[in-house]
Amino acid sequence: MSSTKKLLVISGILMFAVPFSRAEEKKETREKELKEIVVTGTRTPHTLEETPVETILITKDEIEKSNSKNVAEILRGVPGVFIQGENVPGASSWKTRLRGFSFDSGYGLILVDGERVLGGGMGEYGISLNQIPPSLIEKIEIVKGPASSLYGSDALAGVVNIITKDVPEKPLFYLSGGYGSHNPSLVSLGYGQKSGKFGFLVMGERDISDRGRYGARKDKFWGEYVLSKISYDFSEKIKLHLGVHYDYLRWQYAIEKKFRLSPSVEISLSDNSMLKLRAYYYPMKMDLFSPGYTRRYGDIKYLQGEAQYTAFVGKNQLFTVGSEYLFRDIDANFTNATDTIISFYLQDEISFLERVIVAAGGRIDNHSRFGTEFNPKIGVLWKIFENTRARVSAGRSFKSPTIRQLYVSFKHGDWWNEPNPELNPEIAWGYSLSLEQLFLKNFSLVIGAFRNDVKNMIVRVETSETVDGVPVRTWENVQEAFTQGLEAMINLTLFNSLSLNLAYTYMDTENKNTGKELPYSPHNMASTGFGCELKALRLSFHWMSVYYSKAYKDNDNTATINPYSISNLKVIGNLAKNVRVSFEVDNIFNSDYGEPQKEWLGRVFFGKLNIEI
Repeated sequence: MSSTKKLLVISGILMFAVPFSRAEEKKETREKELKEIVVTGTRTPHTLEETPVETILITKDEIEKSNSKNVAEILRGVPGVFIQGENVPGASSWKTRLRGFSFDSGYGLILVDGERVLGGGMGEYGISLNQIPPSLIEKIEIVKGPASSLYGSDALAGVVNIITKDVPEKPLFYLSGGYGSHNPSLVSLGYGQKSGKFGFLVMGERDISDRGRYGARKDKFWGEYVLSKISYDFSEKIKLHLGVHYDYLRWQYAIEKKFRLSPSVEISLSDNSMLKLRAYYYPMKMDLFSPGYTRRYGDIKYLQGEAQYTAFVGKNQLFTVGSEYLFRDIDANFTNATDTIISFYLQDEISFLERVIVAAGGRIDNHSRFGTEFNPKIGVLWKIFENTRARVSAGRSFKSPTIRQLYVSFKHGDWWNEPNPELNPEIAWGYSLSLEQLFLKNFSLVIGAFRNDVKNMIVRVETSETVDGVPVRTWENVQEAFTQGLEAMINLTLFNSLSLNLAYTYMDTENKNTGKELPYSPHNMASTGFGCELKALRLSFHWMSVYYSKAYKDNDNTATINPYSISNLKVIGNLAKNVRVSFEVDNIFNSDYGEPQKEWLGRVFFGKLNIEI
């Protein structure tokens, strides 16, 4: 290992950098960061410092300063997140995990504007983080730990809520284009404004790359994304919103077409309570084929409706109650099936002496296939001193089997996948504790610990059967597992122009039935981030290095990923008030992502021009 790489590894092990809660432009102190509003952890608005649920916020400013060309890359610096994937358009980053649990396998819930999503992962099997390009995103809220008490199935390891740009208060025109080595390119365009009671926003992006969904594979990706929003204020107390999204994604052996229609209305009542009504219709058409695999094609549809009522009880208590109806229809060559889920949830938030905030609640989900699940949770925020806060939480969560596990019979290369319609949901209990200390308003330290216990884990098992001479594998609820660990983060800002972000995660995982570690779960994950702004030259520099220790990539712990690190650099130049150029270098030191046998892209350059008026 070269001396340069050794320095990167040593600095990364000390702490693990995370873009943690810097507020919008010109609000660079930690004190102002904490005033950002988040909603995902409680479904009610809180400032970041007041939320009783462990939440990480990635702002618009941080997204723009990153090298990220997909959502997974934006999350690369978040403690507890493991990513083995390249920073290119079209990548599913299907190996991404949060605290040892795979997003692609449904252990983490992915939302766009608070709504469930489909596709982008390994076909009908999983759901990718990379739903929309970063240029369409306003911010991302990450809630760690079980969240089924508010969101139902799949919120086992946590929730990632990707919040898209909203209707601008002033007229906005946006144009961006970029191109880099190995032929990735992107072009995005947007316009919006608000006039009186009416407002609208229309944005679109086209992405092209020579890379496939699963990493280190050559492919031809073409993606088109259209985001449009309409708002109308009937009065100060009644506001209507309508979202229309369209995505077209094409690889050599896969096509996904997605459409989303999302109407909602917010009604402020005379007693300061709030009623929210929302729905969405979301069909996805897919066609998946590659040599050696059975073709899978058809439609998957979501139809969802929700009502949520929030009211103050006195001055120190906020009560939330809601109901959801979710209908899923699968009309494909591998199955025709429908599922319905009727859910009720409630939450009570109580403040004691302005020092302790308790959020306690639960949710009942009645699933047409799996019956009824009840998932409670409690989260507590204790303001020990003015600049010292502690958070503790405990909750139950569950995960329904995936479509492939329940319904899909197909040839998967040299084996045959046989579904098991008798599977039960996986159940987990999660616990976390964190302590946050703010020093001098521009220096913060956060340390924490977590534990997750899962039972009825669904795993692939061998059978004695064959189909056309090919062995058959199926799925069973047979195992238990745990993940646990420690996390630490440091944020330091000097002179409003220098920033240093450090953090470190230690993680321990085990399949209790086999005594083996869970795959793609390194014991040590670390990174170092540095930012420098040269205002006189209108330049800024942003560096991040991440390090992952050895991890296994199979359940038997026989195949390994070697320790590796990734370093990225971005230089931003402001040519004029509304014109910005950037130059990016990904994977500066040609890392092989711990698997030297694969043909990775290596060092990648990318240039970009942004015009915003």
